[in-house]
Amino acid sequence: MKTTTSLHNVFKKSQLAILGLTFLLCSIIFVLVASFTLSTYAKRSLTVLTKALSERIQPAVVFNDKAAIDKILNNFINEYPIRSITVADQTGNPITESIQYQSSPLQLEFILDNLYFSKPIEVKIEHNNQYFGKLIVYGNSSSHVEFFKKIIFSLCIGFLFIFIILHWSVNSIYKYLMHSINPIVQTAKTISSNKNYALRFSDSNISELNEINSVFNELLTKIQASNQQLQNENQQLSYRANHDELTQLPNRNYFYEKLIYIFKHNLNQNIALLFIDNNNFKEINDKYGHLAGDAVLKEMAFRLKSNLRQNDFIARFGGDEFAVLVNDITHKENVITICENLLDSCKKPIIHANQEIYFSFSIGIALGCYFNSPETLIIEADSSMYKAKILPEHWFIAS
Repeated sequence: MKTTTSLHNVFKKSQLAILGLTFLLCSIIFVLVASFTLSTYAKRSLTVLTKALSERIQPAVVFNDKAAIDKILNNFINEYPIRSITVADQTGNPITESIQYQSSPLQLEFILDNLYFSKPIEVKIEHNNQYFGKLIVYGNSSSHVEFFKKIIFSLCIGFLFIFIILHWSVNSIYKYLMHSINPIVQTAKTISSNKNYALRFSDSNISELNEINSVFNELLTKIQASNQQLQNENQQLSYRANHDELTQLPNRNYFYEKLIYIFKHNLNQNIALLFIDNNNFKEINDKYGHLAGDAVLKEMAFRLKSNLRQNDFIARFGGDEFAVLVNDITHKENVITICENLLDSCKKPIIHANQEIYFSFSIGIALGCYFNSPETLIIEADSSMYKAKILPEHWFIAS
């Protein structure tokens, strides 16, 4: 599994990287500039001190007064940042020497001494254009050590200040981004959980997030259109699977589902099942043709449905047979009245191809309160329908 990290951790890591890089670059630049400046300043200062010392020591060297020379050297070396002073004669041999200290290689002063004062300042001692010797002076970096300590301390303070600023900045940016991203996350969760593709991502005050929202909204529009088209197609397929193509009435499968539901939920006490069969359909087909037969079936379906109540259910059972579930039947007389109204609807002929075509049908009736299963109810209604065909009133109710 691929390892992931949070946006907050990414910001923290970037914060530390920026902080470390900033501190390193600032430290290097600051140290280099300070070193160059101090080196130039130290050499010039040492040169000035050496020339001043040569003028002061000149009389003592001319008269070879070693005691005076030592005194002057000691005063200078204690008063100014000088590591060592050597006075040499005309041949270069040391007359006297004064040393302030010898630093250890592990000390910072040793490093700075070799960095700034690795070479001495040499000044000739002359009087009346006569050469008496030379003065050799090595500088002392003790004052620079304090300066570098202050630089390091200042860098640490600056580092801490930058860290605080960056920490505040990163947290502020993170909170701002989370505040801008949160509506996107919440909207995406809502769409995912509720499958509500009509939702849209709201505008953001960050242009990059607005571009993401725009892409998502375009995708949602396409998904919504595709989903709507799929729903429409499913509805059409469902309708075709449950309805007769010719009459547009529910088909046999739909009728069985309806009847099974009624018995499953014990709703059969107040229903009646009517089986309706055309009496002369074969003769119509033989005499007028199959197109006329289809026209009769369509008209028969229309008249039956028009004479039923809104809560009654009619289906084409197959061929020239229809089935009707009549609801709210409390007495036999109720269903007999309905059957008579249905039979009256077929008295007028239909006009097809400028020809009058008469048709009639018979109705078999079975009351749901007398049966415990859909199968027995259907068998009894079908049997009643065949009995109705031989009766003058063309209806028969099973008792």
